[in-house]
Amino acid sequence: MTYIKHLVTPVIASILLLSSCGKQEEASEDAHAEHMGETTATTIVRLEKHKVYHAGIKTELVQNKSVAVPLSFPGKVSFDERRLAEITARVSGRIEQVNVFTNDRVRGDAVLLELFSQEYLTMQNEFFQASERWKRSQELANDEKGAAKAIYESAKRKLIVIGLTEAEVSELETSRVPQTHFHIRAPFEGTIIKSKVRLGEYVQVGAEIFELADLSTLWVLADLYEKDLPHVRTGMRAQVEVAAYSDSFSGTISTIYGVLDEKTRTVKARVQVANKHGKLKPEMFCTVNIQTQFGRETIKIPASALLGETEKHFVFIAVNDTTFEKRDIRTGVETREFAEVVDGLILGEKLVVKGGFFLKSELGKETFGEEH
Repeated sequence: MTYIKHLVTPVIASILLLSSCGKQEEASEDAHAEHMGETTATTIVRLEKHKVYHAGIKTELVQNKSVAVPLSFPGKVSFDERRLAEITARVSGRIEQVNVFTNDRVRGDAVLLELFSQEYLTMQNEFFQASERWKRSQELANDEKGAAKAIYESAKRKLIVIGLTEAEVSELETSRVPQTHFHIRAPFEGTIIKSKVRLGEYVQVGAEIFELADLSTLWVLADLYEKDLPHVRTGMRAQVEVAAYSDSFSGTISTIYGVLDEKTRTVKARVQVANKHGKLKPEMFCTVNIQTQFGRETIKIPASALLGETEKHFVFIAVNDTTFEKRDIRTGVETREFAEVVDGLILGEKLVVKGGFFLKSELGKETFGEEH
């Protein structure tokens, strides 16, 4: 019996030792599994159904698409600089008659103002003398004839420079009767924006008299944001809205400026707008709306789904009705409405497009709880 007792005791001890080792290994494996579960749990949010409902969480399928993106830019109505004129005095004299005033509409070539100008009378007399000399020189030697012609052409050119037409100069040469008043005319049809002189005033050469603008066509200068520049090009149609009217005005982007404003970080785009009925007024603030295609067929998601920082975005994917997974993604081109996703999403997944901030908050609570 003693022999059997001594034999059994080591066997039982071995069995107990092996059992103890097995339990330690199981405990170690359980701890590792638990740790892995904790790591995964930091990207998973589980909610009760009533919380999902009250948080207003909405999803949509991840899919490839090319979307028409509406873009809006602030802008201001401006004059068409090609149809804007500063009318100045080309000869000195006293204003004898003013035919138009501020806001008057005028025809092209209409007489706006009449000057009594001794300078103009002198120019005409010099032209008459040069013309007579040129006619007499036809019978003289070539040298004298050439000098006479040069003087004649110079006197004629002076009259052309101050605004007379070839027909008016020819009429003067034929009649040989000097005009007592110099007429200042409108270079094109338009509206007198500003009148800067008064009847009886004496003006010098170069004095500013009127500002004239053709308001039938205007420019709208829109401020384009840097990130929207790739989506805007010349020739695109635009709709201009102003606070004064419920209807919009159609126009075309005629040019995009080549310089960035260092203060506003925007680039000007010029929209040519017809103003047939005169509703638009220069200096009006406005909104310029355009429609542009946002890229080719790639994964695009609403900007509302994006979370995180500018350079490091993440989203939430609905695993099921109550479980949501945080997913880091890499984006391409972004607008205020959509973002192109180049990595991190799979077609057909359910993307959280509304309620992401609530899930982010819940995930933060869980992470904070695990750290403690």
